Amino acid sequence: MAMPNFPIDEAYLIGSWLESFFWGLYTLLFAMSMRTIYQKRKEGINKFTTFCLVLLYLLASGHMSLGLTRLIQGFIIYRDTIDTITYFSSVWIRVNMAKDYLYIATMFTGDVVVVWRLYVVWGKNMWYALLPFLMCVSEFVVGYGAVSQWLLPHPDGPEMVRWGTAMYVISMATNVIVTGVIAARIWYVSMRTQRVMGVDSSGRYNRVILLLIESGALISATKLTEFVLYNIAPGDGVGGLNAMYIIYEIVPQMTGIVPTMIIYAVNQGYTQRDDYYTSHGTTLAFATRSRTEPTGATNTSLSAVVFAPSDLEVASKNAVAEKGRAEKLSLKPSSSSSLGDEQV
Repeated sequence: MAMPNFPIDEAYLIGSWLESFFWGLYTLLFAMSMRTIYQKRKEGINKFTTFCLVLLYLLASGHMSLGLTRLIQGFIIYRDTIDTITYFSSVWIRVNMAKDYLYIATMFTGDVVVVWRLYVVWGKNMWYALLPFLMCVSEFVVGYGAVSQWLLPHPDGPEMVRWGTAMYVISMATNVIVTGVIAARIWYVSMRTQRVMGVDSSGRYNRVILLLIESGALISATKLTEFVLYNIAPGDGVGGLNAMYIIYEIVPQMTGIVPTMIIYAVNQGYTQRDDYYTSHGTTLAFATRSRTEPTGATNTSLSAVVFAPSDLEVASKNAVAEKGRAEKLSLKPSSSSSLGDEQV
């Protein structure tokens, strides 16, 4: 069955309009997130996560600016010398190549942010994050390799398609696998804490898990849709279904919006249980093994929690012993336990 015809110039026009809409939302969310980070500066600012937030916003803004440049060139400057379909299907134009480079850099940075969450949640143990990080590097290399084919004297079209397909697959796999491992890790440690200490923190961490899973699912669904449309799009962009360019235009904005939204939600306390706002319950805090760099939820971290198993075991034993001493003295046990230097 023949694919419906959806012109590439119309796809770019709709995609650019949607991108400008999401960029406006992104700008507002970015400003609010930066404000919360500034307000919590005394608690410590995580330079890596803050740098990633700023970089993602700059990349997304640059992508949108180049998209506007292409629209002006295609529909106004070159309208009397070349038709719009031919112009937009000429993906080897330098402006479009620069736009593609920014797109790949945005995907890479967004996936590195997800891997950073994994690294933090596993107590900053680099071995758990090594393979996902290498997947991110592979995604970056094959993506830039695919676009850079146009710089060769004789570009290989089929080779570019294979490299582009590999980039999409690696990015989707990284996002899905790492998000699932992070959620499983948070759930496991929260259940373990409840068993060892008798502290019911599942409600709070369930919200964190849902936030991470839903945000990861949103990015994965966007990338999956783009990948499917990429595989059915015509190779020359002249005829057929070119709907992938609509998703292509908004991906950089979505890639930046999701981690920025997580930062804002955590800093504003939206991951707290409902009863937190009327009565403060037990506060759990977790420390990394070797240092106390601020990465907890109340600080400017991309991760909602920091877990270090060895510290948790030691702190749990200390808390149980303290509770026993309090009972011997007929004192009421304290309702809060500090388990490290980084508050969740």
